[in-house]
Amino acid sequence: MAGVVAVVLIAAVFAVVAAIWWRSHTKFVESRKEHWFKAFAAERGGTFDSGVPSDARAVPTFGVLHPGGRPLAGSTHTTWVEFRHRDRAVIAVDAQEPYRHFDDHTYFRDIHVTQVQVPPCPELRIVPGKAPSMPTLPPDSPLEGELTRWLAANPRFAQRDVVVEHGSARTRGQGCATRQNIVAEAEYLADLAGQLPAALWSVTDGAS
Repeated sequence: MAGVVAVVLIAAVFAVVAAIWWRSHTKFVESRKEHWFKAFAAERGGTFDSGVPSDARAVPTFGVLHPGGRPLAGSTHTTWVEFRHRDRAVIAVDAQEPYRHFDDHTYFRDIHVTQVQVPPCPELRIVPGKAPSMPTLPPDSPLEGELTRWLAANPRFAQRDVVVEHGSARTRGQGCATRQNIVAEAEYLADLAGQLPAALWSVTDGAS
């Protein structure tokens, strides 16, 4: 008899845990479906994708899933919005990145990525406090030197981590996307893309 009672109690505990998980998961999915990006896309005449597999999937016109450089179009479970700011297409992504805690467990933190569409060009990385780098070009490339001089003359654009590659100039920030931060970042990136030396857009990877 005691064994039957124990089995019933264990089954009841599992049922309660499953019900709690299902309720939490359902709320999470619904929150993604109604992410504020959805209303923002409607307001801007843009495109929204919740990243929920059961929803009709939208297709971005450009962009990558930061930080790995994977094409955004091939990603799943990613919430993003595409819209226009000034004369450029912009994509904002709400995502998470893993990190190791001191207890050696893996946790996730919210990040957001803002990117503007740019012409194809060699990879360019800007990191505050460092000279710009172009890892796909030969060492001592004249273009890299030109960009170093340009950045020194335009210190405003040395204030954020920026990656230019795959037809996108992108930056990232901690925490979820907000209307204020994605519009401000889109403005920053649009200014950067508009003022970078024209030689950047006329060079292909591997050429100097």
